[in-house]
Amino acid sequence: MATPPRITDAELAAALERIARRHARIDDPRRSAMGSEPRDVLDYLAARGAAGIPRWVAAADTADALVLHTWCWWDERRREHRLLRTGRNLGLSLAELGAPLGITTRRGTQDRLDRLDALLKYDRPDEQLTRTARREHHNRDARQVWIDEHRDEVCAVLAGFLAQARRFLDHGSPTDREAAADAALGAGDDPPFAGPGEWLDELAADYAGDAITPATLAVAGLAAAELRAAPAVLALDQRHRLHAALREIEALRARYAGAV
Repeated sequence: MATPPRITDAELAAALERIARRHARIDDPRRSAMGSEPRDVLDYLAARGAAGIPRWVAAADTADALVLHTWCWWDERRREHRLLRTGRNLGLSLAELGAPLGITTRRGTQDRLDRLDALLKYDRPDEQLTRTARREHHNRDARQVWIDEHRDEVCAVLAGFLAQARRFLDHGSPTDREAAADAALGAGDDPPFAGPGEWLDELAADYAGDAITPATLAVAGLAAAELRAAPAVLALDQRHRLHAALREIEALRARYAGAV
């Protein structure tokens, strides 16, 4: 099973905001029960279902719910790692720690802990996303090494995504562009998060300056999530090149997460 892409705090907050704005926009009478924590929102969407809401809202909610679900997956790994490490520090045996997890051997528990150590060694859910901060945090860790070793592949995927996203935003119909902006930013208010155009500007600057870092891939994830939730994008044929570019971005982020 592939390791899902890491979800930064900014990606999590943006997904929560998009869901809340959509339900406010359609005046969902049940939205007061939604909550603001990822698991509460997931439970609300599962219980709420798609009855009585537009199809594009249900589709965009599902895309954003998967972002929340992935964040929860990583959070569960962090919690398990913390509990196992705490238990070891308090003198619990490997057998005692493994039993509630269904692990029947001490070796199995140690292997589980070793895998979590490796998985979370470079876990930074609060990744810095501005260009200045990215340059300051350009660490030569395993994540940066992977990017450098796969630079041709990374650059090709980013270039394809930038081209298709810009073509859609710049050359789509006015209705398409307005729908994409509304879905990503909400209607009428000053958005608390960058929209797809701003994230694409950040991404393009990193690409043009050959300054691709782990945070660059987080920015790519933010831009992709904003576009994926737009009604105009949801309405596109799945064979459209923008959908292919979005799939390539997520596949790249998944390969990256699984490797480091």
